[in-house]
Amino acid sequence: MQATELVLTQHRLTPAWRIAASVRRLWVAYWDRRARQATVQILRSLDHRTLKDIGLDPAEIESTIYGKPGERLQLYREDWTVRSGS
Repeated sequence: MQATELVLTQHRLTPAWRIAASVRRLWVAYWDRRARQATVQILRSLDHRTLKDIGLDPAEIESTIYGKPGERLQLYREDWTVRSGS
């Protein structure tokens, strides 16, 4: 182990570093939550046609923003450009 790695490792074990890391995690989580809330509000303000253009159903807004990608009610269709009856 190099001297700089040893100093960094010892520095990360200090209580001040742990507190700073915890505060940073809380700060990032707070702003992530705020960004998600703003995104939901923006998407809710769009009309059904606009949501359809971007591939969302109004019922999918929360699951898209807060859920995991596989939890969406409607999955992405690769053939979305193909017109029915063509």
